[in-house]
Amino acid sequence: MRTPRLPLLACVALIASTLGCTHRRTLVATFDRNHDGRIDEWVYQDSPSETEEAFDTNADGKADLVNIYKDGKLVKTERDRNHDGRMDLVREYYFGKPSRVVRDDNFDGKPETIEIYRDGKLAMVEHDPDGCGSADTIDYYENGRIVRTEHRKPKQ
Repeated sequence: MRTPRLPLLACVALIASTLGCTHRRTLVATFDRNHDGRIDEWVYQDSPSETEEAFDTNADGKADLVNIYKDGKLVKTERDRNHDGRMDLVREYYFGKPSRVVRDDNFDGKPETIEIYRDGKLAMVEHDPDGCGSADTIDYYENGRIVRTEHRKPKQ
């Protein structure tokens, strides 16, 4: 005897939505902030607790600054600094304080610099100028000053 597929699929969909496995992004508002007749801000509801604001800062019709909020608190900003359509600067926040910054400084799609913050203060900066995927140098900070730099040996 064959099991009907439709009720099974409906149950899977219901369970997935209950567990948060589906992602529905809803556009809730648009604005023309500079009054040029074109939309330059979009507001999305990603989940009941997550909202996203996207801004077009150079009037090319594409978002180049995105702010993400969870429970009304800013948790991440993303910026496309050279307006090529790829976000190349990401700032993450924990309880309103910076926690991590990832920068693609040469705009090749790979991060060269990662800053780590503790209690909102810079604690460590990893540098990967060759884009190999691992830090070549790590700077350690205390009270806003470099206290130590660690140089990594290249893998052979």
